[in-house]
Order: sequence, then structure tokens, then C-alpha cells
Amino acid sequence: MPRLIVGMIIVKLMGGLGNQMFQYALGKALSLHHETTLKLDLSWLLDHSAKRETGFVHRNFDLDIFRIHVPLAQPEEVKRIRNQWLPVKRADRLVKKLLSVPQTNIREPYFHYAPSVFTAGPDAYLDGFWQSEKYFRQYAAVIRKDFNFLHPIGPQAIPLMECIRLSEAVCVNVRRKEYVNNPYHGAMDVDYYMRAEKYIREKVKDPYLYIFSDDITWCEANLHFQSPATFVPLTYAGEKYRDLFRMMIACKHFIIPNSSFGWWAAWLSENGGKQVVAPLQWFAGLGPKDTQDLLPETWVRL
Repeated sequence: MPRLIVGMIIVKLMGGLGNQMFQYALGKALSLHHETTLKLDLSWLLDHSAKRETGFVHRNFDLDIFRIHVPLAQPEEVKRIRNQWLPVKRADRLVKKLLSVPQTNIREPYFHYAPSVFTAGPDAYLDGFWQSEKYFRQYAAVIRKDFNFLHPIGPQAIPLMECIRLSEAVCVNVRRKEYVNNPYHGAMDVDYYMRAEKYIREKVKDPYLYIFSDDITWCEANLHFQSPATFVPLTYAGEKYRDLFRMMIACKHFIIPNSSFGWWAAWLSENGGKQVVAPLQWFAGLGPKDTQDLLPETWVRL
């Protein structure tokens, strides 16, 4: 007799690929925890007419580069799960708490790990970024399998991928574009990359750097490493940056910026002895202050 599925986990997708991967990972973990189904709410991503903050960049659904098959939540399903009685969310949560009514509209309470999300029942709508391995570490093998790429790497990128696999490749990810002068995120400066390379040279024999960036011209003009290096042009990116991402993951060691894209490349790497260097300060002045649960314990902050 087939198992009766009770309840539904719906996860709200926001942001770019890295953010969507964090949101999916928690949704998948919670659906496995409750042995129930998972659906995705794309309404926030699809609403390009909405007014966002200054400098906001609209994103699209990017998880279709992976071999995951998750149904989309219908508007009526979202409405049922969120089940908001009062128009003010905080008041709605308070009233339900006083009446001992299970909360199904789960908003991320703060940036660091919130284990309370696993006390939610099998009906839950997840609204947040959920950027910590702790949300899905128990199901890491499943998450890694889900994030296998759907399409083979493009033929243009094959020779470079082979060079990466045959060398002591270090992925140097540089995020610029909308991060520069951004009071929330901020961009990592040249000094950070020089200190990170110094650390890698102390830990890794014969490192070869591969620089991946959304502004490779700036990198070529400003980043002068001691190690041999290849600056990878965006012509290798592939659709939705999938080939670039795949090459980053294939590297053995990592210097990442304050970016979830770089975070996931390092996390998905299968090199058991990988060295991962990440920024000590992940956000600029307006961003969250407590990032204690953002990075795995073995990664190094500089």
C-alpha cells in the first residue's frame, strides 16, 4: 500500500542561484524530516513589476540547471498553508501562539541558524534565506545528489575543465557588479585576495589559480598573484552560468567572496582535503552582524 502523504512544505524562492539553493536545501530537508512533499513558490521571483530597493537586481528561476523535479505551488496552496488570519503578520503569529494554533507561515527570525524551524509541522511555508549548512547537514548526501547538473558541460569549456582537474586548482571567486559600494553586501578588496592567496600558498603545494568573476577585466587589472593563474572569461559561462559554476566546483581549493554562489561551489567540491578561505566580515555595515553559522567549521575566515 502506498504511503499516505500528509502535509506540504512550500518554500519561497528569492534571490539568485546561490540563495535559491539554500532555500531549496532547507525545504528538501524539512520535507524529508516530515516525510512529506515539497513544492516551490516562484511568485516573488516572477514579479518583476514589484518595486524593490535601490540597486536591486531582478532574478529568475535558476534551479532548472540541476536534476531536480519539484512541482510548483499553486496560489491556492500557498494561501492555505500560510493561513494568515490577521493582515499584520506579527499580530497573526502572536494570536496563534496565544491560542496554541500551530504556526505554518514560517519566517526566518534572524540570519544565524534557527533550529525552531524543525519544530514546525508537516504543513509549512518557508520565507527566508536560511544560509547555514546546519539546516540540511543531516541530508547532505541527498542535497549533493539533487544539485547534479542536468546538461553536460559545453564543448568550449571541456579543455579548461580538463586543465582544472589535472592541476592543484584553486577557485578564486570575485563578486563585483552590484556589490561594489553596496551598503548591505560590500565587495571584497584587493588586500583580502592577497592575504587569502598567501594562506593558500602556505597550505597547498604548487597551487594554480583560476579566477572566476562577473568583472574579469577588473580582476586582470587589479589582482596580481604570485601563483600562476588563469583569468576565466565569461564566454565560458554557459546558460545561467552553469558551466562556470561546474568548473568552480571542480577545483580542489577555494578563495571565496561574501557570495552564496562561491559558498556553494566550495561546499559542493568533493575534494576531502580542500582548503576554503572566506571573508571574516561577510556583510557591510547594513548587513546582518551575526554570521556564526554561515560557514562550515573547517573553513578559514580571513
